[in-house]
Amino acid sequence: MMSAPQTVPTRKIYDLYLGFGGKRFVWTNPDHGVALNDDGIVWNAGDREWQARLRDIAAVHLGTGNVGDNTIATCRLSFSDGVTLSITSANSHSLQNDAQDRLYAAFVHDLHARLAALKDAPVAFTAGVSAARYRFGRVVIVVAGLLFIVTPTVLLLMTREWQMAWALSTGILLVWPVYRVIRANAPRDYDPRHVPPELLP
Repeated sequence: MMSAPQTVPTRKIYDLYLGFGGKRFVWTNPDHGVALNDDGIVWNAGDREWQARLRDIAAVHLGTGNVGDNTIATCRLSFSDGVTLSITSANSHSLQNDAQDRLYAAFVHDLHARLAALKDAPVAFTAGVSAARYRFGRVVIVVAGLLFIVTPTVLLLMTREWQMAWALSTGILLVWPVYRVIRANAPRDYDPRHVPPELLP
């Protein structure tokens, strides 16, 4: 006798942590837990459960930032009633964690797939920082490159001392993470069917 096909659940739970927003500093983030279902999103914050329809999402914004050498990604949802929700790839202490990175990437892809499948639901998909911050970041990276990479390179060629090689290596290690974050966070729109991989941890 053939068994009846099992119904695949459409609700998916992601134990991701939410952004602090305007909260005061706490050692452990108490707000975590996001779920997606066929037509809605549910999250836990402030000792209660909140929910909204996917159709009420007006905008999705992706961005990344660095904590030391580690990348923390953020997905900010703006709802039509003015409420915003930030979901991060960080762990409970706002630090990078490989398992959280994978879970965050799965959530972002799942969310975008569900939103892309909605009909007549205009959602703005944006990424990166503001144009002003991006321009400032480019100036910072040029100045940092001159100070920490070009200058040690010139001194190394002139003096041929190994200390300059050490300074050049240190400069590259300092500048590269900043350059990578600035490049990834160029302000732009994107297609929800093609999530920018550089904005995932």
